[in-house]
Amino acid sequence: MNIKKVLLVLVMMVTSVAFLTITDCEGPAGPAGADGVDGIDGTDGTDGTDGNLTCLACHTQDNMDGINDLFALSGHYAGGAVGYAGSRSSCSPCHSHELFMDYVNGYPAENIENPTAWQCGTCHGDHTSLEDGIEAPLRLDGAVTSMVGGISIDLGGPSNLCVNCHQSKRGADTYTALTTYPIDDTTDAEVPEGYVYVNSTHAGPHYGTQAQLLLGISGYGTESTMAHSDLGCVSCHMGEASDTEGGHSFHPNLANCNTSCHSSVTDITTFLSDYQTGFDARMEAIAEGLVAAGIFTEDHGIVKGIYPENVFKAFWNYRVLYSDHSHGLHNTTYVNTLLTSAETYLLGL
Repeated sequence: MNIKKVLLVLVMMVTSVAFLTITDCEGPAGPAGADGVDGIDGTDGTDGTDGNLTCLACHTQDNMDGINDLFALSGHYAGGAVGYAGSRSSCSPCHSHELFMDYVNGYPAENIENPTAWQCGTCHGDHTSLEDGIEAPLRLDGAVTSMVGGISIDLGGPSNLCVNCHQSKRGADTYTALTTYPIDDTTDAEVPEGYVYVNSTHAGPHYGTQAQLLLGISGYGTESTMAHSDLGCVSCHMGEASDTEGGHSFHPNLANCNTSCHSSVTDITTFLSDYQTGFDARMEAIAEGLVAAGIFTEDHGIVKGIYPENVFKAFWNYRVLYSDHSHGLHNTTYVNTLLTSAETYLLGL
């Protein structure tokens, strides 16, 4: 076959694929026509919406580039410990696209080879029918049964998708329920009354305590919520998008805060830092107290051992707040309770 015939075949193949791609994308059907009666022709239906025009309501190059540019600024884009935790079944469903897909589809958690970070298809599935609407479909949006305590958490629609991973993975009873601890490789002893055995240098609720903190139920202190609990995740983290904030960057911006509650705020950086500075100072003082109690190293690493209940409670509150990563903003009322409780538990040590 000469070169001209080869090129002709290739052109025909590409044209066929393009034609199939275009014609297979059907838009919503138009209204049906009326049936004929007694030999009289009925009326024609109305043409539906062109499939490509329907898709391009969202999937223009500019629109998708804008979403991707914002997503590249988010923590989800980089992923968290993808190369390590993203491959381990015990870390399902949160650390890779593949582990989350197994979770969504109800498959048993298995080790994954070559895990990848989160992407569009992690959160968004295919359109089941354009006639049912063209909004970006979510993989999950129902209430979530928590990993700790098995309670139902419902922050509403899209925010529930976030809860699947942004929740505590372990409760304090993981440690308070331990009744023995190893003295050496062959001998165990009973945990004394009034003490708690911290059995791991990774002890704590694990990262992502946001859902429980919003609900005010994760630490030692009186339960309480605030307006952020009703707003959920999406209202603040995915509001009006700019070049660097809002939308799929997941970074709250001034417009989000102004619209929801804080209409008088004109500088979000100053507004947030004024609170966070005080929070950080109190957290550092608590950490130094935990260093003095022996449960923390100088660089705030965790030391396995037997500790008085009060030390453990202060440690637990610290880890709940630290693992939230909002520097106390998600639930300032409850956060203040946990800080005050931790400070009280460390008094006199």
